[in-house]
Amino acid sequence: MALSREKILDTAFDVLRQFGLADLSMRRLATELGVAPGALYYHVKNKQELLASLASRMLATVEHPQAAATPGSLLITGENTYRQLIPVKECSEVIRLALALHPATLTPDRLTLLDTLETDFEAVTGTPQPAQAAEIFMHTCLSLIEQEQTRALLTGSAPPAEPPASYTSALTAIIKGFTA
Repeated sequence: MALSREKILDTAFDVLRQFGLADLSMRRLATELGVAPGALYYHVKNKQELLASLASRMLATVEHPQAAATPGSLLITGENTYRQLIPVKECSEVIRLALALHPATLTPDRLTLLDTLETDFEAVTGTPQPAQAAEIFMHTCLSLIEQEQTRALLTGSAPPAEPPASYTSALTAIIKGFTA
């Protein structure tokens, strides 16, 4: 199979999921794909673009209720974010990089979930700062996911597949805070 952007992203995601961010180098990726490192740069500008594209891909898989936005639909999106990301090692760090680059990122991928959250926060809360609300919500999701992953690593157990009560409570507090 010919080298493509999709194949590079698939392989990068596999390396991230199995080994973590520290092992995800362009050299490692090239080795996994059986190509010279320079071949990757035809499809991906640099490692930042690769990571931003991975973040976009991870967030694109999060299910979002299609009905009109409500506080409940925001919470469901947050819970689905947890379920989708908890098995992926160091996903929070990768997504935070993309958030730092968003919306100025030059990658062809976008953080569509962040855009959706912004629209939903505006509809649900009427906040004059929906982008800020969406980012705070996402950063809280990522911090709590990272906390559960770290706890699991330290205890030698698997992180809970379902969001713990503290996760749901924190997201509910953010939604209510922007509604008030």
